[in-house]
Amino acid sequence: MAEGLRDWITVRAAAERLRVSPERVRELVRSGDLEAISPGRDVLVQAEAVTRRANVIKPTAGRPLSPSMAWAVLSLVSDLKPHWVSSSELVRARRYARRPLSEWPRLLAGRAQVHRVRMPGPARKRVRSLTGVAVGGQWAARLHGANLVLPEGEPDEWYTTPAAFAALRAMKGIGWQSTSPDVVIHVVPDSLPPAVVAQVFAEVTVSRGTAAADLLDLGDDRSRRAAAELLGKVD
Repeated sequence: MAEGLRDWITVRAAAERLRVSPERVRELVRSGDLEAISPGRDVLVQAEAVTRRANVIKPTAGRPLSPSMAWAVLSLVSDLKPHWVSSSELVRARRYARRPLSEWPRLLAGRAQVHRVRMPGPARKRVRSLTGVAVGGQWAARLHGANLVLPEGEPDEWYTTPAAFAALRAMKGIGWQSTSPDVVIHVVPDSLPPAVVAQVFAEVTVSRGTAAADLLDLGDDRSRRAAAELLGKVD
């Protein structure tokens, strides 16, 4: 395999690591749950994403929450009110919010579709000018008080509305099929109630709970500790 593709594996290899069928891997690629590229006729899956899904997002642990319910949970843990859910759904959301943080990557996977791209500095600056964009990930976590040391420069993780994502797709200079992505883009579903979208993009950064969820998706001990501290769930 070429040097630039050594961090990418075949669909069959990904299926073996996840103990699922190749078709299931293709479904995860189509849904955005696994990052993939097509440098030729073959589809290659990002090895790191497969490892994270195998070790953090347990494939056999049940289905993720619906996008609306996932955002209700994130709203509650951020001390916000999820006005879009019914009374019975609110009870369920509170119950989910008390689940162990180890379950969050699976439970909240449906909150947005994930894209990993290569984005130069000028393009990152242009992202700030778009409506329907909020900073996520470690940058948002640090702004919410997480004890994280980050490099100088523009944020490397964003949440966008579908309309803002369409504007991003039209930008030049973004490597959508890059073998070395350096930016994560979360696109919220267009089926979300307007109240959810208004809350998610009300500030420059996503909520404290959403930033913590992004940290937990990384799967490493440092990020898990930072997420727990951010949520006040440290033992």
